[in-house]
Amino acid sequence: MVTDLVMPRYSLTMEKGTVVKWLKKEGDPVEKGEPIVEVETDKVTTQVESPASGVLLKIIEPEDAEVPVGRPIAFIGEPGEPIPTIAATAKEEAAELQYRKFERAPTPRPVVGRRGARVRASPLARRIARDHSVDLSQVLGTGPGGKITKDDVLQFVEMHRDTRAVREILSMKSIQKTIAERMITSLKTAAHCAITMEVEASRMKRLRQDLNAELKSKGQPKVSHTAIIVKAAAKALKEHSLVNSMMEDGKIKIFEDTNIGVAVEAGEGEAMGLLVPVVHRAGEKSILEINNELNDLIKRARSGTIVREDLSGGTFTITNLGMYGVETFVPIINPPETAILGVGAIVDKPAIIEGKIETRPVMNLTLSFDHRVLNGAPAARFLQRLKQILESEI
Repeated sequence: MVTDLVMPRYSLTMEKGTVVKWLKKEGDPVEKGEPIVEVETDKVTTQVESPASGVLLKIIEPEDAEVPVGRPIAFIGEPGEPIPTIAATAKEEAAELQYRKFERAPTPRPVVGRRGARVRASPLARRIARDHSVDLSQVLGTGPGGKITKDDVLQFVEMHRDTRAVREILSMKSIQKTIAERMITSLKTAAHCAITMEVEASRMKRLRQDLNAELKSKGQPKVSHTAIIVKAAAKALKEHSLVNSMMEDGKIKIFEDTNIGVAVEAGEGEAMGLLVPVVHRAGEKSILEINNELNDLIKRARSGTIVREDLSGGTFTITNLGMYGVETFVPIINPPETAILGVGAIVDKPAIIEGKIETRPVMNLTLSFDHRVLNGAPAARFLQRLKQILESEI
């Protein structure tokens, strides 16, 4: 029986390959599993093995030809065996059926063809397809009249086998699933845009040093950079209230209070989740009050004793990855809020001061915002005002 050698598929996104070099000539004997041709894809150049033993009856596609995935490039069979004639349109349709892209996870479904006609397959092929959750309408049959055989299904399964080694499987906690759903919702429902601005951090660092020196003498916890940024952001939000808002039912709701959430890691090991405890009415509180409240919220978030009220009512979110050495990143908006601030690491960089090169501590602030509510200019003015507060007023 004549066997098709088809252009193989090496990834779910591969649509075509190039015949680089034939390793056998027409009429040459071949063994099953013997390299017969070199092909090139967008990812690899590799040798394709013969799917059967016999002779190379016919080379259909010459070297340097670009061939769609699934289209026959040669025929293999017994010496003198008649060479099939396949119409180009029929070949292309069969290739499309076999290698249709996976737009969803493969699940068992009625075996019908692209136009509603039943797929012809042997009972054993159908059972194997059910066991491996294979959609038979995607398998190219090589049996009489295009009937799908067990070998066709097994070849399809092998071609799409995931060969990556899995070291460990972690179960997602309910909170992680909720976070994942909210992030997807954010990306689907908000028109994400982001801008970054560099802030000179000398004043903020001095303020923190002075406060911590005083707190150390009293045996109290140190003030974090995050607490200072929360206070500065609360002031800027009062002056640029459109940032402190949300869109609902086609209307923009501007909030009276500045309730600032701070993203916090919570949990254990690699399966740690993300919580956003909220400092309510942050604009009415001092830096020390904000710092003490944040310390308490973070402690309870990580111990699992935080309550719902501490996680709700936020109007703006701050996430700080500076402690990990991250200088710039683009955070995802915490729905239904309009904006989120990403805080990077404070690093020393050269600056020209009165004609001399000196080093200054700087950090990057990135504002991700919903472009449906905020245009670039008002978002930039808010970030500019926050920069001003941190550099000269805090």
